[in-house]
Amino acid sequence: MDLLSTNRPGARISVGVSATLPRLGLSALFLCLFSGLVLIFYYRPMGNVFQNVEEITTLVPYGWFFRQLHFASGQLFVILMLIHAVDHFHRRRYRLYPVGQWQRLIFSLCLCFYTLFTGFILKGDKESFFAARIFMNIAGNIPMVGEPLSRLFILPGENLFFLPYLYHCFFLPILILYLIRTHPWFFLGIQSLLKTLPVTLAGIIFPALFLGCVLILPYVEKAGGKSGFKKSRLRIVSRGLHWLIVLIFLLYAFLTLKAAFWEP
Repeated sequence: MDLLSTNRPGARISVGVSATLPRLGLSALFLCLFSGLVLIFYYRPMGNVFQNVEEITTLVPYGWFFRQLHFASGQLFVILMLIHAVDHFHRRRYRLYPVGQWQRLIFSLCLCFYTLFTGFILKGDKESFFAARIFMNIAGNIPMVGEPLSRLFILPGENLFFLPYLYHCFFLPILILYLIRTHPWFFLGIQSLLKTLPVTLAGIIFPALFLGCVLILPYVEKAGGKSGFKKSRLRIVSRGLHWLIVLIFLLYAFLTLKAAFWEP
């Protein structure tokens, strides 16, 4: 039975949920942008940022409300967008997209995650400094372009919050709005390989492979249809790519949990 068929039981409910998620996400996005516009008048990315955030929360009229609204609506938007992408991936709805629309959805989702990260840094507490240092260390492990790339996103020293402030408040929201407007047995066999792979390097390789496989999904089926592939073979290739994406995600999750909890 075709997963895209609307005649099967429960299809109308699933289609209704799939159509509701983007609308809820846009509502959360507009709430996040509105509250962010209010907070931007009081936030200063220089000096004692943590004290500035506390002043916004305690001294600015309704500052605590706008801060909590900004945080909650931003988190809700990313969660709804992630569910929307997973739903379309699971039901293979990307086959119905025009060329480039699925890629815009994935890129906008990545930008949303980085926007959350920059917002986490802008709090100015100890966790923010730790997160910035971890990001700089991971980016610095990229061969040849690691250090320039890390300085492109975060500047060390007193200007630590300046670039995240620019990205979080100006560049990333504009890019996201533009993109939205346009849309365990196996681990035992490769444990020796995982031990030889540094965790910091794996944090670069596995997400890159994951994004690469996700982005080429629509082109695989369209190229297979043009080249005269049989439907059975094309289905095997498509399903194989699906399971490869799931496998890469599980490997990365396993390696991350292993480094966080099992290794000293």
